[in-house]
This record gives sequence, structure tokens and C-alpha cells, in this order.
Amino acid sequence: MTMTNFPEITRSFQELSGLAPEFFMDIRTDDDLARATAFLYTFDFEVKGEERHPLDPLAELLTQRITAYEARRFPVPDADGPDMLAFLLQQRPLTQQALAAATGIPQSTISDLLRRRRAFTADHARKLGAFFQVNPGMFL
Repeated sequence: MTMTNFPEITRSFQELSGLAPEFFMDIRTDDDLARATAFLYTFDFEVKGEERHPLDPLAELLTQRITAYEARRFPVPDADGPDMLAFLLQQRPLTQQALAAATGIPQSTISDLLRRRRAFTADHARKLGAFFQVNPGMFL
């Protein structure tokens, strides 16, 4: 039976959180939210084009913290990810095909998201948030 090496995990966590504190930051204020969102956009830009990145799980955790803060701070009744996406598409106006080309999300996936046949992932939210220049949490 393998024993978990908690001292090594602690050292590694402290080192990682020192290198990228935004991945682990508490979001308690709007300024924290702005820093976390900016960091997530920067992360997305850095890994653009990569199908999967080793740090994606940390980005997903940050996205969840952003979403949780926004839900408390800016409650939006009766509007969910598909509604927000439809609204933003109308405002541009953009076709699903143009959005797919701009974000790298397949058009069929965009269609499924709009029709509520598929749930948004953190990756979808990051890409759409970056494209529309909105907080990714709007889609989750």
C-alpha cells in the first residue's frame, strides 16, 4: 500500500501557489473577481489551440470560484448559459458558424448548447467568455 506523502504535497502546493496565486485565490471582492477573470483570460490565451492542457483542472476550479462569487454578487434570475449565448449572438449579430470559427468550438456543439442538449464545460465558458469579452461564469 502506497502512503501519501503529505509533506511533499504541502511543499509542492506552496511552490505552485507562489508561482500562480490566482489559481488558488479567494474571490471575496469585485477587485478579486477582476484579477481572477483577467488571469483566466491570460491562461486561455497562453494555451490557445491546445485540446487539453495539464493545468485545465486548476482553471476549472478557478472558473467554479468565479461562478460562485458571481452567483452571490450578481444573481441573474431566469437567465442561463444557453439564454446568455443566444442573447450575445443576437447582439453581434453572429451566426453559429462564425462563432465556431472564432472560438474553435464546433458549430454542432454550439447548436447543442443553445438547444440545451449539451451542458457547457469550463472550456466552452472560457472560450466564449474570451471571445465575447464577458466573464466565463455567465455560461455556467
